[in-house]
Amino acid sequence: MEIWEGKIKGYNELNCYVGTYQATIERYHNSLYKMKLSFYSLNCVHKETDTKQYLKDNLIYSSSIGVLKVKFRSVLLLQVKSKVKWQKRHVNV
Repeated sequence: MEIWEGKIKGYNELNCYVGTYQATIERYHNSLYKMKLSFYSLNCVHKETDTKQYLKDNLIYSSSIGVLKVKFRSVLLLQVKSKVKWQKRHVNV
């Protein structure tokens, strides 16, 4: 099974790092792919703790990996975005 992972760092208007969004695209059925989104950030108040939150409401399905990659960038509500880095992994099931 192939899995695509994409990461993008988010910054606010003052160009301060707010967190990293991650997308995981995997095959859901024979002709359908599912993208799960998660958000990873360092808590500014307590720097020793970090959080990784899965955005369960933002599951996106499509028959094309290319469409999901474009939707990942457009679904984020960040003022300033950096480049998305995609990596392909093969998982033996």
